[in-house]
Amino acid sequence: MEESNSRTHPLPWWAAGILLGLVQVLAIALVKPMGVSKQFVVADAKVLNHVAPEYSENHPLLSNEQYKKFGYGWWFNIGIILGACLAALHLRAWKVRAVSLWWQRNHDAPILLRLIAGFCGGVLILLGARLAHGCITGQFISGWAQLSLSAIPFTISLFGFGMLVAYLVYPKTPNEFRREQ
Repeated sequence: MEESNSRTHPLPWWAAGILLGLVQVLAIALVKPMGVSKQFVVADAKVLNHVAPEYSENHPLLSNEQYKKFGYGWWFNIGIILGACLAALHLRAWKVRAVSLWWQRNHDAPILLRLIAGFCGGVLILLGARLAHGCITGQFISGWAQLSLSAIPFTISLFGFGMLVAYLVYPKTPNEFRREQ
Protein backbone atom coordinates (compact mmCIF):
# COMPACT_ATOMS: atom_id res chain seq x y z
CA MET A 1 0.00 0.00 0.00
CA GLU A 2 1.38 3.38 -1.00
CA GLU A 3 1.67 6.10 1.63
CA SER A 4 0.25 9.51 0.79
CA ASN A 5 1.99 12.77 1.65
CA SER A 6 -1.33 14.52 2.27
CA ARG A 7 -2.59 14.73 5.83
CA THR A 8 -6.11 15.04 7.09
CA HIS A 9 -6.73 17.72 9.66
CA PRO A 10 -9.51 17.44 12.24
CA LEU A 11 -10.20 21.21 12.10
CA PRO A 12 -9.70 23.92 9.47
CA TRP A 13 -6.75 26.21 10.26
CA TRP A 14 -8.96 29.15 11.23
CA ALA A 15 -11.06 27.07 13.66
CA ALA A 16 -7.94 25.61 15.26
CA GLY A 17 -6.52 29.13 15.63
CA ILE A 18 -9.67 30.43 17.30
CA LEU A 19 -9.80 27.41 19.62
CA LEU A 20 -6.13 27.85 20.55
CA GLY A 21 -6.69 31.55 21.25
CA LEU A 22 -9.68 30.82 23.49
CA VAL A 23 -7.70 28.22 25.44
CA GLN A 24 -4.89 30.76 25.86
CA VAL A 25 -7.23 33.46 27.17
CA LEU A 26 -8.82 30.95 29.55
CA ALA A 27 -5.38 29.87 30.83
CA ILE A 28 -4.38 33.49 31.47
CA ALA A 29 -7.67 34.18 33.24
CA LEU A 30 -7.36 31.10 35.46
CA VAL A 31 -3.65 31.07 36.23
CA LYS A 32 -1.40 33.77 34.78
CA PRO A 33 0.53 34.47 31.58
CA MET A 34 2.30 31.41 30.22
CA GLY A 35 6.00 30.98 29.77
CA VAL A 36 8.34 28.13 29.02
CA SER A 37 11.92 29.34 29.48
CA LYS A 38 11.46 30.32 33.14
CA GLN A 39 11.29 26.61 33.95
CA PHE A 40 14.90 26.20 32.81
CA VAL A 41 15.95 28.82 35.37
CA VAL A 42 13.93 26.97 38.04
CA ALA A 43 15.71 23.72 37.13
CA ASP A 44 19.09 25.50 37.27
CA ALA A 45 18.22 26.96 40.67
CA LYS A 46 17.22 23.53 42.00
CA VAL A 47 20.48 21.95 40.84
CA LEU A 48 22.63 24.84 42.08
CA ASN A 49 20.84 24.80 45.42
CA HIS A 50 22.10 21.22 45.93
CA VAL A 51 25.54 21.67 44.37
CA ALA A 52 26.43 25.16 45.60
CA PRO A 53 23.83 26.29 48.16
CA GLU A 54 25.80 29.35 49.28
CA TYR A 55 26.11 30.64 45.72
CA SER A 56 22.43 29.96 45.07
CA GLU A 57 21.28 31.81 48.19
CA ASN A 58 23.41 34.89 47.40
CA HIS A 59 22.54 35.05 43.69
CA PRO A 60 20.20 37.98 42.94
CA LEU A 61 18.00 35.95 40.56
CA LEU A 62 18.22 32.40 41.89
CA SER A 63 17.57 33.48 45.48
CA ASN A 64 14.19 34.87 44.41
CA GLU A 65 11.33 32.78 45.80
CA GLN A 66 9.67 32.30 42.40
CA TYR A 67 12.70 30.34 41.18
CA LYS A 68 12.80 27.96 44.13
CA LYS A 69 9.71 25.88 43.38
CA PHE A 70 8.21 24.08 40.43
CA GLY A 71 4.96 25.67 39.34
CA TYR A 72 2.30 25.33 36.69
CA GLY A 73 4.94 25.98 34.03
CA TRP A 74 6.28 22.45 34.36
CA TRP A 75 2.84 21.06 33.59
CA PHE A 76 2.63 23.48 30.68
CA ASN A 77 5.94 22.18 29.29
CA ILE A 78 4.87 18.55 29.76
CA GLY A 79 1.55 19.37 28.08
CA ILE A 80 3.33 20.84 25.06
CA ILE A 81 5.31 17.64 24.58
CA LEU A 82 2.40 15.27 25.25
CA GLY A 83 0.01 17.32 23.12
CA ALA A 84 2.38 17.26 20.16
CA CYS A 85 2.89 13.50 20.53
CA LEU A 86 -0.85 12.82 20.79
CA ALA A 87 -1.62 15.03 17.79
CA ALA A 88 1.06 13.31 15.70
CA LEU A 89 -0.25 9.88 16.68
CA HIS A 90 -3.86 10.88 16.00
CA LEU A 91 -3.00 12.27 12.56
CA ARG A 92 -0.71 9.31 11.87
CA ALA A 93 2.06 11.79 11.18
CA TRP A 94 4.61 10.40 13.64
CA LYS A 95 7.94 10.06 11.89
CA VAL A 96 11.20 10.05 13.77
CA ARG A 97 13.81 11.86 11.71
CA ALA A 98 17.24 13.18 12.58
CA VAL A 99 17.32 15.35 9.46
CA SER A 100 14.48 17.19 7.75
CA LEU A 101 13.89 17.30 4.00
CA TRP A 102 14.92 20.96 4.09
CA TRP A 103 18.29 20.14 5.67
CA GLN A 104 18.91 17.28 3.20
CA ARG A 105 18.18 19.53 0.20
CA ASN A 106 20.33 22.44 1.38
CA HIS A 107 23.27 20.93 3.23
CA ASP A 108 25.56 18.09 2.32
CA ALA A 109 26.53 17.64 5.95
CA PRO A 110 26.43 14.82 8.51
CA ILE A 111 23.49 14.34 10.86
CA LEU A 112 25.65 15.31 13.84
CA LEU A 113 26.10 18.80 12.37
CA ARG A 114 22.31 19.15 12.06
CA LEU A 115 21.83 18.13 15.68
CA ILE A 116 24.53 20.58 16.83
CA ALA A 117 22.97 23.38 14.75
CA GLY A 118 19.54 22.71 16.25
CA PHE A 119 20.93 22.61 19.77
CA CYS A 120 22.86 25.87 19.26
CA GLY A 121 19.76 27.57 17.83
CA GLY A 122 17.73 26.50 20.86
CA VAL A 123 20.39 27.75 23.26
CA LEU A 124 20.59 31.11 21.48
CA ILE A 125 16.85 31.70 21.50
CA LEU A 126 16.58 30.77 25.19
CA LEU A 127 19.61 32.90 26.06
CA GLY A 128 18.12 35.88 24.25
CA ALA A 129 14.80 35.41 26.02
CA ARG A 130 16.40 35.18 29.45
CA LEU A 131 18.73 38.15 28.80
CA ALA A 132 15.64 40.20 28.02
CA HIS A 133 14.10 38.97 31.31
CA GLY A 134 11.28 37.43 29.37
CA CYS A 135 10.17 34.43 27.46
CA ILE A 136 9.29 33.87 23.84
CA THR A 137 5.96 32.25 24.63
CA GLY A 138 5.27 34.81 27.32
CA GLN A 139 5.87 37.73 24.99
CA PHE A 140 4.42 36.27 21.81
CA ILE A 141 1.46 34.12 22.87
CA SER A 142 0.54 35.63 26.21
CA GLY A 143 1.37 39.14 25.02
CA TRP A 144 -1.18 38.99 22.22
CA ALA A 145 -3.80 37.39 24.45
CA GLN A 146 -3.35 40.27 26.92
CA LEU A 147 -3.32 42.88 24.11
CA SER A 148 0.15 44.00 25.18
CA LEU A 149 1.66 46.73 22.96
CA SER A 150 5.13 45.22 23.31
CA ALA A 151 3.88 42.07 21.53
CA ILE A 152 3.56 43.97 18.23
CA PRO A 153 7.24 44.90 17.63
CA PHE A 154 8.33 41.60 19.17
CA THR A 155 6.15 39.60 16.76
CA ILE A 156 7.29 41.62 13.75
CA SER A 157 10.93 41.10 14.78
CA LEU A 158 10.42 37.42 15.56
CA PHE A 159 8.82 36.58 12.22
CA GLY A 160 11.03 38.97 10.23
CA PHE A 161 14.29 37.56 11.54
CA GLY A 162 12.87 34.04 11.45
CA MET A 163 12.12 34.41 7.72
CA LEU A 164 15.54 35.93 7.08
CA VAL A 165 17.35 33.10 8.88
CA ALA A 166 15.20 30.48 7.13
CA TYR A 167 16.03 32.06 3.77
CA LEU A 168 19.75 32.08 4.57
CA VAL A 169 19.88 28.56 6.04
CA TYR A 170 17.43 26.92 3.60
CA PRO A 171 17.62 28.75 0.24
CA LYS A 172 16.61 25.66 -1.81
CA THR A 173 13.06 24.32 -1.57
CA PRO A 174 12.72 20.51 -1.49
CA ASN A 175 10.83 19.08 -4.47
CA GLU A 176 8.06 17.81 -2.16
CA PHE A 177 7.21 21.41 -1.23
CA ARG A 178 7.36 23.05 -4.65
CA ARG A 179 4.16 24.31 -6.16
CA GLU A 180 3.23 23.40 -9.68
CA GLN A 181 3.94 26.32 -12.00
